[in-house]
Amino acid sequence: MKKIFTDKGKEGNPDWYSNLSNVKGVYIILDKLTGNQYIGSAYGEECIWQRWCTYVKTNGTGDNQKLKELIKLDPNYANNFQFSILKTLPKDSEDKTVISEESFLKKCLGSRVWGLNKN
Repeated sequence: MKKIFTDKGKEGNPDWYSNLSNVKGVYIILDKLTGNQYIGSAYGEECIWQRWCTYVKTNGTGDNQKLKELIKLDPNYANNFQFSILKTLPKDSEDKTVISEESFLKKCLGSRVWGLNKN
């Protein structure tokens, strides 16, 4: 992921950039060590691309509290994270629609009770 989002960035990965910056969506981060899941959403100007860049820039935390706790214990812990997209929505979708989909999937997958989501 680091290679795609930082080493070459937008210019070096035009297909990745084009596809991920043109859809809002809900994604999952799987902790491959524990099986715990984090469900998040992306609805900024550059959509999923922008949100996932934040994860790379913050050593895998994306500024999320439970992910920060894991990285604090082991700075290389993000190497255990696997990112996947659960649902894409059109770029012109309202933010509240994306957040609603995120909330629904958190409930369905139990990521608040058994996973890494606090909210």
